[in-house]
Amino acid sequence: MGNDENEMREQVMQVNKKMPREQLEQHIVEFIKSNNVCVLSTSKDDIPRATPVTYYSEGTTLYILTDHGSTKLDNIEANPRMSIGISAPRTSWLSVKGLQIMGQVTLITAGNPGFEEALTVYNFQERVKENMQEMRKALGKDTEKEIPPIKPPKSLVVIKVESKNIELCEYALLPRGYDFRQVWEA
Repeated sequence: MGNDENEMREQVMQVNKKMPREQLEQHIVEFIKSNNVCVLSTSKDDIPRATPVTYYSEGTTLYILTDHGSTKLDNIEANPRMSIGISAPRTSWLSVKGLQIMGQVTLITAGNPGFEEALTVYNFQERVKENMQEMRKALGKDTEKEIPPIKPPKSLVVIKVESKNIELCEYALLPRGYDFRQVWEA
């Protein structure tokens, strides 16, 4: 590396201004809300697994759906320690942006408190209708046919992740005078 690159790296590493907590939380919530795919990392018997999943959020709480018998659910039941990664596509150096979330996991099944609320946050009925329309189209079926409300399958489990610690990496914070690494804690 040339001398200029080393100087610039040093300059970047010297920026250590933290964003005010409320502003940081709002910034993180907006980023979480602007995405809906994350990588859920779990582990069982010292075997890690990183699974891309769809999520929906309310504040810093994420809701992920799965079914009984899924590997991710088996892993969480055996070891509730997990992390979530969310990133934006990299189009330039300043576009690098991502979160790592560690939190408290709650598994919610049908008939238990919070299940209906979680399905509402997840937009369950709307997501099912969209998926059914896409499946119909892919199979050459009638896409104009009305899709009635669907009862959630009994095997459905909501993975609720209440964020406790979020690490943000975002190079676009540098021109605003903030450290590109920020940490939010509940």
